[in-house]
Amino acid sequence: MTTARSDRWQAEIDRRLSQGVELEFTLAQFAQAVEVAPGDTELQAFLDGLASAQAAVRRDAYRCPMAGCARLLPAGVANTFCPFCQADFQQQGVEPEVEPSYRLVGESSRDIRWVIVIHGMNSRAKWQEAFSWEIANRLSYSAPVLIYKYGWATIDVFARWLHVRLARRLGERMRIAIAEARKSRLPDRPDIIAHSFGTLLLARVLENPEFADLQFGRIITAASIVRPDYDWDRLIQQGRVEAVLNHVGAQDRAVPFAEYAIPGAGPGGAVGYLAKSTLNVRADGYGHSGFFVPENLGVAISRGGLWQGFLTRPLAHFRPAGAFVAEPHWRPAPLPARVCTRALACGLFWVLAPFSWLRRKIDP
Repeated sequence: MTTARSDRWQAEIDRRLSQGVELEFTLAQFAQAVEVAPGDTELQAFLDGLASAQAAVRRDAYRCPMAGCARLLPAGVANTFCPFCQADFQQQGVEPEVEPSYRLVGESSRDIRWVIVIHGMNSRAKWQEAFSWEIANRLSYSAPVLIYKYGWATIDVFARWLHVRLARRLGERMRIAIAEARKSRLPDRPDIIAHSFGTLLLARVLENPEFADLQFGRIITAASIVRPDYDWDRLIQQGRVEAVLNHVGAQDRAVPFAEYAIPGAGPGGAVGYLAKSTLNVRADGYGHSGFFVPENLGVAISRGGLWQGFLTRPLAHFRPAGAFVAEPHWRPAPLPARVCTRALACGLFWVLAPFSWLRRKIDP
């Protein structure tokens, strides 16, 4: 067996494992994929080697030996009769042909069944409508998208008690949506995409005992203002969350200042998350809302795109470009600095509160 041939075969195995597709196949099917003869003994030895190394499981299939049929017999059916051509092999004096079949040890890909998207502050979040349109056009199946709108958040971000109120509304809306999903026979663990202030509201929901019954699939946070030391590991271990992708904009100028003005916030969308179970990916050239520029959004959820890959592929083999590990020495900004800036923000809150109330009445 030449090294070039085995490398090509291994590359095909790696592709299937990374994408979670075509994990089960016969020798003939794999031979066709790598463009060799179906009876290539070196290829069979290569695949048998995977089985010996417990990287695959060999389960032989059987093929009808009749010339006019030659179809694979269904698993669990006696190998003495063909249900397709009705041939009795014993009467015909023939034996079924053995077809080596293999199943790679790996996780299958998953579908995007339904998604909840949560926008950031001071935003009509037109990207959410664009996302819904892209999802509908790029998937070969229907995936409902719930766009959660909490209105414009302006001075609200400066008051922790308003965070609690907004997060409670979000949690209640999620609970209703999950109940409706069950009625529609959808999974009760939606995937989540959250941006900016929406990431902080999501974190508030996850840490609120009132919503401890809510469980989620895979979560994407973009331009996150969640603290880098947020305990995602615990949530993943408890089964509340399946996995987390933290998409960081290298040119984001807003996230680093969030902790100085917003109670409980942090520069997760700049520093990255410290939790070992999370995946941090930095996008060069992206600012605070760069993820949702139409061309960038289209790339992210296209086949082979970062978001599409994270939401569908087996994560054990998911190694996207730009992935990084957050530096473990992160500490919050000095308390005096945060107290001073938040005091200014609090004063601004009370000065602008009447105008904010009026704006909400005019343009909710």
